[in-house]
Amino acid sequence: MRFVLVARKCPAYTLAWRAARRAGLLLLALIAVFAICIPRGALALQQTDVPQQAASVSAPAAYTPAKSEATMLAAMPEATAPEVTPVAAAVIAAQDTAPVASAASTPSAATASVSGGATPAFRAGFVTKLNAVFARYATLGAVVCVVENGSVSETFCYGLLSPDGTPMTENVLFRVGSISKMVAAMGVMQLVEQGRVTLEDDLADILQLPVRNPSYPDTPITLRQLMSHTAGFRDSGSYTRALRGEPRPLSELLTPPLQRYTFLGSIEPGVKSAYSNLGGGLLGSVIEQVTEQTVDAYLYANLFAPLGITAAYQSALLAQTAVVSNMYTMPGRRLSASVVDGTAAYFEADAQHHYTLTAGKLTISAPDLAKLLIALMDGGVYGDVRVLTEESALSMRQVQNGIGSVTGNSGFGLNMTVLEGLVAGRTLYGHGGKANGMLCAAYFDPTDRTGIVMLTNGCNNIPMEENVGKLSLAVMRLVYTQWLEALHELRDPWLVE
Repeated sequence: MRFVLVARKCPAYTLAWRAARRAGLLLLALIAVFAICIPRGALALQQTDVPQQAASVSAPAAYTPAKSEATMLAAMPEATAPEVTPVAAAVIAAQDTAPVASAASTPSAATASVSGGATPAFRAGFVTKLNAVFARYATLGAVVCVVENGSVSETFCYGLLSPDGTPMTENVLFRVGSISKMVAAMGVMQLVEQGRVTLEDDLADILQLPVRNPSYPDTPITLRQLMSHTAGFRDSGSYTRALRGEPRPLSELLTPPLQRYTFLGSIEPGVKSAYSNLGGGLLGSVIEQVTEQTVDAYLYANLFAPLGITAAYQSALLAQTAVVSNMYTMPGRRLSASVVDGTAAYFEADAQHHYTLTAGKLTISAPDLAKLLIALMDGGVYGDVRVLTEESALSMRQVQNGIGSVTGNSGFGLNMTVLEGLVAGRTLYGHGGKANGMLCAAYFDPTDRTGIVMLTNGCNNIPMEENVGKLSLAVMRLVYTQWLEALHELRDPWLVE
């Protein structure tokens, strides 16, 4: 008999079981994997849901721009089947007590599978393919979380935490680049829900600054335009210097003579999209101006703590015991950026100067990022915790073409990217990140409650397809076509047997 589990509205799902599990030749495929990989000392992609001994790890293969992804996958073996404020003190205290993994430890068990259960031979065949994808793009280390039905069903760890040979583990924290924007947007949408701002509010009124494109002085620039990349901001030399720790106040960037470098003179606000990291960073200024709290303090109290997430936009706030990966340029394994770089944390809100954090500085683990992805996918809910209304979650993934103050075509949701047909004919929602040699991706399909988080600390991140990293697409295509198509069974969150 079925009973209503929770009194909350969720999308109706009518999809049938996707495909029967593949069968045959399992033993031969497994023998081939061991015969080929072990003598060569190939990098072992560890599966965190299966206890195993630590494997010997050798250098990732250098990137070779050879065959297409389709050709490569077809050729691979077939898988069968100062003074700290009270709030800041609470942030630090909570981060200090949060459980973290030792980077040298054997990977712990992943969340129990809800994918129907893969046989060891099926899993081994899939791992071989995933290994090959990461090796093709000269990946140093990576963690992949597969999301199904409101939880992480499988977690795979590949390669190294650092060139010194320390193996990657699932709870390592990564800098995730522009995925930071999507997470910060969840905080902004909470402010919209609280009635403290609206999407059609003028940024000049929110920030109490003259936010106007000098080419269009009479056109307001709204929060909706900011979040849909139609505000007309551009990343000038002043923004680059701010990233290096020398921020000039927004009042200078928004007035002559710097004003003309802050805006694209050829784009009227709301008419056309132009991706902007400064615009993503201004989400942080909005949060700090409205709440009078730092970005970290607000998001910790209202997003991270309720979901049991260890994360920070200022890496100095992370516990000293946290295992944090730096970023590397591959295939040379050169350190490109230190995530914990000695920069002191700030504890007082300052909207005028804190306009770089939310553009790309979030540091978080793959399993914790998956919790946020699930909340966006399941109408603002993760487990028993609601962090957004269903309306807000749906609004974030709605393409903002011709909506409100966006009079033209944006192509974006509210700080969310929409991938149409690039992965197994699906429409996926989420965001990617790319910086300093790393590539990250976090995308979901709400129609069957599936998703993928992929975080790396270094790879050949240059090849792109329709503004998405080719490594990200290769991993997502592999997971959807070779894993989820065979194993996923949709579960309706409304009902329980």
